[in-house]
Amino acid sequence: MKITVAVSGINTIDNPGPGAGICRALKESGMEIRAIGLAYDALEPGIYLDHIIDKSYIMPYPSGSKEAFIERIRDIHEKENLDVIISALDAELPIYMDIEPVLVEMGIKMLIPTKEMFRLRDKLKLKELSEKIGVKAPEYISCTSLSDLHKATEKLGFPCMVKGPFYEAFKATSPGEAEGYFIKIAAAWGYPIIAQKFIQGDEYDVIGCGDGKGNDMGVFAIRKMTITKLGKVWNAVSIRNERLIEATKKVVSGLKWRGGFEFEVLMENKTQDIYVLEINPRFPAWVYFPAGCGINLPARMVKLLTGQEFETHSDYKSGKLMIRYTNELVKDISDFEQISTYGESGEVKK
Repeated sequence: MKITVAVSGINTIDNPGPGAGICRALKESGMEIRAIGLAYDALEPGIYLDHIIDKSYIMPYPSGSKEAFIERIRDIHEKENLDVIISALDAELPIYMDIEPVLVEMGIKMLIPTKEMFRLRDKLKLKELSEKIGVKAPEYISCTSLSDLHKATEKLGFPCMVKGPFYEAFKATSPGEAEGYFIKIAAAWGYPIIAQKFIQGDEYDVIGCGDGKGNDMGVFAIRKMTITKLGKVWNAVSIRNERLIEATKKVVSGLKWRGGFEFEVLMENKTQDIYVLEINPRFPAWVYFPAGCGINLPARMVKLLTGQEFETHSDYKSGKLMIRYTNELVKDISDFEQISTYGESGEVKK
């Protein structure tokens, strides 16, 4: 049975989206998958990764007209007969939450968080979230001005973390450093800026997928080894930590989480207490790593949505290393002209 899955977030740049990893995992799942890339720019590299993405389409920005967004999906659906859409970008999730009933009428299935889940995972809701799932949260203060920042750092002390609303986080050791980071982040990402108490420890990430009924469909934990300037995992190693796994399961059951997620935590060195830093409401960019270790979460999601049996185990080996690397593609300019002019790539010749 051929299944057509549309996947967003195929921008495999220095701040990579999860889309390419999702498509790779699906292509290696053993299912007969036709992968459709949903892009927002003609230079998104995923458009040209025709070994894992069969065809790509340009989408209108989710911040624009809801009607235009729906009509574009309807147009793609008429050509491709989509079975599933996997949304892989935070910015587009709200519009998909709004239009999911319309997609269901078209026969397109999704597994995404509810609006309440999406609200709770906001960085400014960490205290409320931590109480709900029974995990600690670092003390933090929301700032919209330098005056707010100065008051926050006086209370939190140094060192402290200065974090953007979407990306970037810096450790500040003095008022001057904190102010510099505040200005830099605000210029790139806007407000609010978050001042957070610094806790000495190691950062861990857990990827998973919830069925919306309180059950997880498998989880996979890593320890970050190196990260990019935007905080993206670049190298990582798989780990087995039962306390961390149990905390993740509390997230899924406590929120009845629906869809993919990344649970970012910090484990304090002295106490080994777990502090929640963030919940990303979709699969992260390193989504292929667990698939390569036997926990293929995108495939499990698609199987759930299409009524097939799927595994839910979390059996994997610790000590598996993920190495991310950059590469170059050489394509014809006509490929770029095709997607730029017509809003869709040429058909992949198999």
